[in-house]
Amino acid sequence: MFKIIFLIIFLGLMYVLLRNERNSIKFTFLIYFSLLSIVFIIGLNYISSTYQLSHDPIDGGFDKKFDWVYVFLYLYFIPLFILLGYKLFKFTNKVFESIWAKIMMSILWLVLLAGIGFVLPFIFILMFYGFAP
Repeated sequence: MFKIIFLIIFLGLMYVLLRNERNSIKFTFLIYFSLLSIVFIIGLNYISSTYQLSHDPIDGGFDKKFDWVYVFLYLYFIPLFILLGYKLFKFTNKVFESIWAKIMMSILWLVLLAGIGFVLPFIFILMFYGFAP
């Protein structure tokens, strides 16, 4: 249940992030992430029930679940980072007038995105895969 709530919060944050964009961009990203979330949760439930991961797990079940989570990690985060990079670049160009300020802020955003890109996969795997063997 926690996983579904987290994905609903994620979709809400995507809506807030995209509210000032063109409708075509907004609906493309929202439909993509919504369908991705539905397929992801259905796949997690299928793997958990097929391999009996809750009790008396069948061999190979945790490997399948990890592979499933790992693939969806990239399906979520590559478009997310493209979107965040676009929004931050757009924000930087709109707010700052000096070319040096734009360059420095762009470097700051790249470092920040790199840090987030390093930490977020661990959090994603921990949330959806857990501490399984």
